[in-house]
Amino acid sequence: QASCGGPIPTACCSTVLMSVRVSVCHSGIRPLCLPGAGSEALRLQLSMDPSRAGEFRLALRDMSGHRSVFIAEFDLRSVQYEVKSPRCHEMRLSAPPHDSVSFNFRCDREAEEWATVVMSSLREAHRGRLRRRTPSTKTRAGPVAQGLGPVLGRFSVWPLLVSLPAEGLCLELSRAIEAGDAQAAAQHAAALARQKAALTVQLSEKNYADGEINLCVVVEDVSSSACVTVKVFPYMTVAALKQQVFFEYGFHPRVQRWVIGQCLCTEPRSLASYGVQKDGDTAYLYLISARQARITRQLFQQDLEGALLAPPIPPGNGPASQEWRGYSTLPSRLQTEWACPSCTFINKPSRPGCEICATARPDTQAQQVPQNQ
Repeated sequence: QASCGGPIPTACCSTVLMSVRVSVCHSGIRPLCLPGAGSEALRLQLSMDPSRAGEFRLALRDMSGHRSVFIAEFDLRSVQYEVKSPRCHEMRLSAPPHDSVSFNFRCDREAEEWATVVMSSLREAHRGRLRRRTPSTKTRAGPVAQGLGPVLGRFSVWPLLVSLPAEGLCLELSRAIEAGDAQAAAQHAAALARQKAALTVQLSEKNYADGEINLCVVVEDVSSSACVTVKVFPYMTVAALKQQVFFEYGFHPRVQRWVIGQCLCTEPRSLASYGVQKDGDTAYLYLISARQARITRQLFQQDLEGALLAPPIPPGNGPASQEWRGYSTLPSRLQTEWACPSCTFINKPSRPGCEICATARPDTQAQQVPQNQ
């Protein structure tokens, strides 16, 4: 609906988003002087100018005596808005002398609905200011001194935030952090904490150097060692690296123990978090026995087939390291290699006996790891 009229002619023909009845009390160092502040005939009104994206106005109107008079009007970008209690909200001017006024609502439902609209409008006003990145245009001056505050108003809309789903809060938290909005980030983090949500927090791929690198991997078991080069992305997690080594070399993730920079690696962390950034960086892979890891031949085959048939993890900003394809059967390279039943060493298909302990090759040539006793 359009609002036309009142003592502020520049406020004419704006779209009213919401209007709610309130009573007013003062707080702050220099409280605002508002006529009829305690009257139940006051209405708090939020409106926008359809011709100016992101421009919202917050106004107080006196509806007593069958009339409608604007008492005060504020540019929404020039205020900080905070929910003090379910029925009491406070508005404070961002610019000195930081005048403030508190609004008391008739019921919790009206207060919550109003807070929802104001919070959404504040975000949109802030986005509009960031998009323009130019000196602000002249704003309409009401009876109270006003100005465009440089900082987005803070929110404490706990009933609203806590009621949001955890997924929505995570998305808002990510956006707030990326935008550098510490206040909004703190509030969304606090709301998630109140929900006791289980999270996994990690940097986006675009925070890392673009491109694939060659990681020098020193592989060791109880009796031998070798050095191989593995192509990786710094943003990869240790868990993803274990799966890649499982796919390329046949070492089950459970038998892999990775050490980078003298740190025993944990699966959720990225390679970059351990200092892997460029070609030639070194990592150490220690292999324990399949028996110690409690891996049976059946479990090994199931996990390997699952890894081969699963779709690859998207490489993100970096180029694809290789062409991936699904297999209906195991690759011949892995089928012809055989595991020593004594020391579990994976031998080349040409070996008649184990290279490590000289145990004779078992009759079942397709065996990958020994049966768990």
